[in-house]
Amino acid sequence: MERLGPAAYRVMPWKNGGGTTRELWREPADPALPFLWRVSMADVASDGPFSAFAGYDRHIMTVKGGGMTLTGGPDGPIEVFPPMVVRRFSGDWPIAARLRAGATTDFNLIAQRAQTTSAMECFAPTDEVRWTVPAGETWFLHLLEGLLEGSPVAFRAGESLLLRAGETVAWPAPAVVSHLVRCRLGTKTA
Repeated sequence: MERLGPAAYRVMPWKNGGGTTRELWREPADPALPFLWRVSMADVASDGPFSAFAGYDRHIMTVKGGGMTLTGGPDGPIEVFPPMVVRRFSGDWPIAARLRAGATTDFNLIAQRAQTTSAMECFAPTDEVRWTVPAGETWFLHLLEGLLEGSPVAFRAGESLLLRAGETVAWPAPAVVSHLVRCRLGTKTA
């Protein structure tokens, strides 16, 4: 298990040059190599095109602000709103974003689809949480707000945990409202 905080996150330029993202983690970690998957947060201040990621699946949700509408995919507009609701689309699509009500902050998982299975969920736990990562999976957890106290560590807003197969986390029911993101990644087999 690896614990990460804001000091470990990297600010990266958007692939299309239109802004920056806070890269929370990428696999492999070496920025000189193409990533299999990446978790990030971005502040979006204006309408514009999304960076293309051909061959990747993209998961996105609004975490702050009025959200946005994505256009350019074959299934029509994608509303990235309300907050904490995950949307998924292909990085192959020529997506453009239109802000709904001013600047917004989004949370993203981008995963290479030929080699990786991927899912992203957001929880507001009210009961005890006890998770063990299944064989063949890696999980990335990020606490957007709140506090989860328990085993193996207290988990504070803005922190992340990288968990590999067989590792377990457990927290009692939180005393304050907490929003926890879980990204699940697996390796596809032929």
